[in-house]
Amino acid sequence: MRQPAVLAALAVVLLPADASNAQDAPTAAARGPNVIVVMTDDQRYDDMGPMVNTRRLIAGEGVSFTRSYVSYPVCCPSRATFLTGQYAHNNGVKCLYPDCGGGYAALRQKEYLPVWLRQAGYTTGHIGKFLNGYGTPGQGGPEVPRGWDEWYGLVDPFTYRMWGYKIFENGTTKTYGRLRRERRRLYQTDVLRNKALGFIRGHARDDAPFFLSVAFLAPHHETGHTQDLTGHLVRPAPRHRGRYAGMPLPKPPNYNEQDMNDKPPFFRRWHRKLSPNREAAILTRMHERWESLLAVDEAVADIIGELRRFGELDNTYVVFTSDHGYMQGEHRIPLGKMLPYDPSTQVPLFIRGPGIPHGRRTKALVGNVDLAPTILKATSAKAGLTLDGHSLLPFARNPGLRSLRPLLHETVGNGAGGHTNTREGGARGEQTRVPAWSAVRTTRWLYVEYRGGQSELYNLRRDPYEMRSVAKDPRRRQDRRTLRRILNDLRNCRGARCAAIASPTVR
Repeated sequence: MRQPAVLAALAVVLLPADASNAQDAPTAAARGPNVIVVMTDDQRYDDMGPMVNTRRLIAGEGVSFTRSYVSYPVCCPSRATFLTGQYAHNNGVKCLYPDCGGGYAALRQKEYLPVWLRQAGYTTGHIGKFLNGYGTPGQGGPEVPRGWDEWYGLVDPFTYRMWGYKIFENGTTKTYGRLRRERRRLYQTDVLRNKALGFIRGHARDDAPFFLSVAFLAPHHETGHTQDLTGHLVRPAPRHRGRYAGMPLPKPPNYNEQDMNDKPPFFRRWHRKLSPNREAAILTRMHERWESLLAVDEAVADIIGELRRFGELDNTYVVFTSDHGYMQGEHRIPLGKMLPYDPSTQVPLFIRGPGIPHGRRTKALVGNVDLAPTILKATSAKAGLTLDGHSLLPFARNPGLRSLRPLLHETVGNGAGGHTNTREGGARGEQTRVPAWSAVRTTRWLYVEYRGGQSELYNLRRDPYEMRSVAKDPRRRQDRRTLRRILNDLRNCRGARCAAIASPTVR
């Protein structure tokens, strides 16, 4: 049997086993620590500008992970990885919809995070968006998924409305407002915030600790039908509209990229230079996206305030992250996700809580596959299946630690034929068809393979904006072979072997 491509001992920097266990042990308290995870949808790693409270109250009072990536950069598989601690090829949620092996019905609810936390004595609650297809007749209709004591789940397809949405509330479906009647008190983000505050008030002084998942829709777009009726891709709260109307569009070096000859032919075919009208649309969408995040930022401040008011803040881990990023003109791609590039895969990740230093940053390479193991370690709950990720607590508590473990990116497809829709959630009728792909990310390299044989290779130290693929450079032949072996190992890894596959020794 062939061994993993490179031995872990050569490249993975971690604490010794006994020290790691000591670092991971939760701070002693009258009961176990609470955990709150706040997750946004489509929020890029550099979309933190509007979120002053979040940066101050979570990042400023905890640790920021500056190299945090999602494995599968689209909603449903990413959220399944968060809930299971497994890559998509192991957790079974392989795409967005049932016809390609994904959606809510594909989630194996017998063994996943809320079940393990309940078994450890936690009161569990979820508020907001869950997996795609939740509540639709084809995937079982609305129900309280296994493992949740309190459930307030947005029901598809009404999830993607800021007014006129439906929430399944512990057995009863409730409709909030009408699509085009914008009653301020029924704005979706604010309603979800109020439910989160109610959960904290209801359980702050219980004997049992609690786990709360709060999943906001912002800055995700509304449905195409809603866009047609309102004239907006994203609808911010009325109090925040126009806040960023005068802000120019950030244009990194890879924005509207001049030379796409290093990219596979299908990108060059679909993505011509951005026209002035297309650029104006990108700018308007960015303004709406940022304005929609202001209500989320207020909700974060209220959640922290409620924890403080009930004396729970010092005994609560608060995690803030996103399910994936969003393209915004980089490499001429005007919108969407499900691509291997950083704007699609890199997300904000902040953690505050017992034993975590304040205002620190870590460059450890981490992924959303690590979130469930982190929560389990913080709470001393036990997983009922093999996890592919590992706890982030050593890196949070000692930001100087580094991990050179490579991360897997993988897609299976959005539908028949193994194709992915790079503009999933974008303008209707303009979907780019890109073959399914997988990739390995290290601290230096991003290597991508597409179904059909095309590949890309980026030296992230010299080319952080992924503008010059060196996949065809003969001087990188050995690096490419090594990365290909590692990618093959990762695509088939399970459990500890995923972490035992190490980054290549690079020149």
